[in-house]
Amino acid sequence: MNDNRSDNLHCCEYINMNEEKSTIISDLCICPPFGNCCSNLLKCPPSRDIEINVMVANFQDRFRIPWQGGARRISLDSAVPLLLFPASLYFAAQGFWPTILIFPLVTLFLYYTHRTVRKYRVATKFFYVWTLTSASLMLTVFQFLVVPMLDINTNENIIITVTMVATAACFYFTKKHAIKSHLKYDLEMINVNETDENLVLINETENIQCNTCKRNVPSRTYHCFVCKTCVIQQHIHSYWIDCCIGKHNRKPYMAGLVLGSVLFTFLSNLILTTLCHPFNVFATIMLPDDCSDVYYDIMYGICFVSGLYCSAVGIILFLMFINDIYMVSLGITYHEWQEQCKDFKGDCHWFLSRHAIRNILLNWRAFFNNV
Repeated sequence: MNDNRSDNLHCCEYINMNEEKSTIISDLCICPPFGNCCSNLLKCPPSRDIEINVMVANFQDRFRIPWQGGARRISLDSAVPLLLFPASLYFAAQGFWPTILIFPLVTLFLYYTHRTVRKYRVATKFFYVWTLTSASLMLTVFQFLVVPMLDINTNENIIITVTMVATAACFYFTKKHAIKSHLKYDLEMINVNETDENLVLINETENIQCNTCKRNVPSRTYHCFVCKTCVIQQHIHSYWIDCCIGKHNRKPYMAGLVLGSVLFTFLSNLILTTLCHPFNVFATIMLPDDCSDVYYDIMYGICFVSGLYCSAVGIILFLMFINDIYMVSLGITYHEWQEQCKDFKGDCHWFLSRHAIRNILLNWRAFFNNV
């Protein structure tokens, strides 16, 4: 692309895939590949020359927003959560049966989409944008609907806000420090500090070769096909925060999980016990009882389904935290767990007898010492 041309672009102009100047307004016209695709589909018999790939490429190239210095392109996987999550929340708030229908459908959609992208190692921003969209919308619903309408206590609001900031900080540092677990090969492209133990250099690697990179790597280092690099002690590649969890960012990741589970569980309990008729379980701890009146007003319905969503997220984060505690107690990562399960043909119970009973304290000491 010509840099001189791109420097002179207005906010609604951009250089398209054909290296030509275009505008967002002109993109409202139907593109020729889309017209050709529809014509070929309507033929009898339908033509096989449908040009779907060309049509999708043109659509993605035209899907932009005004921006200083030229219109910015938005990928489809990033745009879908921005529309799908608010729409799902709104339709689920219409009544009892829409809630029963939407929640399982969204859950199955996310499960199979996540399973597919993990299986084929697809690089996508879908789940990262879903995380940002859902967290932002839940906070907005709580602050602008729940707090004014339901008279939430100031101290409870402060607790929610502080926990939310702490959770966001943990995941921010998890994403920020992810690169520290990436294996560094190009010594000329980085400033090497001899006292920085976070940088693993080529002369410190062992005689273990990565099957993908064909280079020597330290032990317990695995190649991430999404990040396209080797990651030291790779635990998982988290699509939800769009980074690998490795040796140097696993602790803030686990802190984010436990704080997130506390945040969303407390938020859910606060919303549901305020909307529904609560009953005391122990002392000041209450649980919702009768929620039959929540669908008479759309705003109350949105608050109710937001509480249900927070409850589901809190449970999932708590289960993920328990799983991480189990992995740390065994002294392994989830990636290593999967590899060992393949070697033992799915029988993973041998870990309990061989590792957990004897080495729990040693494994946790090594975890906190970043060994």
